[in-house]
Amino acid sequence: MSEDKRVEGARLMYKNNCRNMAERDAMKSLDDLTVIAKEKADLPLECAVFDMRADYYSVNRRYNPLSNLYYDKAISFADEHALPLETAIYMHRKAVYLLIYKQNISACRYFLFSQEKFREIGFDKVPDMGSYFSELADFYYAMGDYDNARENLKQTLKYQQPATRARINTLNTIGLTYRSTQQFKTAMRYFDEALNMAKTIRDSAWVGITTGNIGSIYFMRGEYKKALPLIQTDYKVSLQYNQTVNAVTALLRLVKISLEADSLSQASKQLSIADELLNQSREDVLKYRVTYYKLKASLYEKLGNMTQSNLFNKKYSAAKDSLENRDNLAAIEGVRLQWELDKSKAQINKLKINAEIGAYKRNTVIIVLLLLMVISILIYKRQRLKTKKDQELLASEKLRLDEELNNATLALHGYTENLMQKNLLIEEFKTEVEKLQLKFSSEGDARELDNMMKAHIMTDENWGEFKKLFTKVHPAFFYRLRNKYPHLTGTDTRLMALIKLNLNNREMAGMLGITTDGIKKAKQRLRKKMELKAGDEIEDMVTKL
Repeated sequence: MSEDKRVEGARLMYKNNCRNMAERDAMKSLDDLTVIAKEKADLPLECAVFDMRADYYSVNRRYNPLSNLYYDKAISFADEHALPLETAIYMHRKAVYLLIYKQNISACRYFLFSQEKFREIGFDKVPDMGSYFSELADFYYAMGDYDNARENLKQTLKYQQPATRARINTLNTIGLTYRSTQQFKTAMRYFDEALNMAKTIRDSAWVGITTGNIGSIYFMRGEYKKALPLIQTDYKVSLQYNQTVNAVTALLRLVKISLEADSLSQASKQLSIADELLNQSREDVLKYRVTYYKLKASLYEKLGNMTQSNLFNKKYSAAKDSLENRDNLAAIEGVRLQWELDKSKAQINKLKINAEIGAYKRNTVIIVLLLLMVISILIYKRQRLKTKKDQELLASEKLRLDEELNNATLALHGYTENLMQKNLLIEEFKTEVEKLQLKFSSEGDARELDNMMKAHIMTDENWGEFKKLFTKVHPAFFYRLRNKYPHLTGTDTRLMALIKLNLNNREMAGMLGITTDGIKKAKQRLRKKMELKAGDEIEDMVTKL
């Protein structure tokens, strides 16, 4: 059996087998059902067992503490295990139980709270919701609250199939609520609809009932000629289906019509039958006795028997007083009931308001968190965009600087190459000059040749141009050199720059206009000025700058 049908099947088996068992056997069977429910982890079934226990004691002991206890356990179990539908259902079932045993005030509270639970779930999502509306309507009708009864009956219609006995009953009861408030025209419309439906499905019992109700409208209007055949039909059908109270109601109306027509013999016979039916009935018939005594007194008055008329008038007065006393108690009960309705509604509204406040606070927190998330995301995206732009700018700047550095390196390399080419020319020129020097003997000519021999490429002008290009490629070199070795001369600085370019001694000698031995000696002097250790090389120190 599928899980959704398990409770329904278990309840049917309980009704067929357990209701009439001895208490011990019935409770043992329900214990076994609880074990099965737990094994299958079927919470709705486990909850339903509490309801079955409550029902068992209700059937066998009427209103009793154990039924109250087990209904409450069913409701608590459903609530604790987050079963909102079951919570609503068992609140409703307890309300019906309380109503059956006239515990109207308590029933009212459970009806209201169960209805609110159904509303929260959504009426259209509740299986068999029509029956819950119908039973709630019965409660209001019994309390004489015809407006609320009517409202719930109209809700019931939404969930009922067309052309069914249940729908006929609902339409007929709506008609009764209008009849009870003297809205005869509207009541007649609902009775006619119910009658036509009863005829369609050939339900003779409902044909009789609805016909009688239509007759009652004519009767209340004093249209006895129209009412007579309809009420007679109602009387016959009520007898046929053992509806004693309905039969008495119809018969007493027929007595009234007979008296109005002065058919006294017929009225007398009808009253005798009514008396027998009232004696047979197990229901509360006080209000029908009141009507009976009144009609009996009227009959004897018309017959001229004032002694009997006075006797029945006294019985009528006594019965009426008893009925009024009971009605007064009912009125007090009605006031208490209305107070309970108002109190329960106020409590429900308070719970709603608290829930709404809680929801508002919760939603506010959620909204604030969402706003913070959105703001954080926007800030993050903006930061990412800024970072991306910064990275793009940095990349662009790096590319530009790399390009500038590359260009500067190429320019420095080209300039150095050019100097070295010129240096080669000078070397060649010097060689030629030395050859010429041998050919000249005069002192003046020898001096000029010597000056030409001293020519070199790294002049102050060339050094300034060279330094600009060198600084672009190695921008911090001269700054670090000055900070670390402030006592170095300009010649030393030039030599250090050439060493940074990884030139050999011959290339440096040519550019500075000295011999390679001069370069070696200059390096030795530099080592002392830089205070280098025996294993340290000038080239390594220059590389670190």
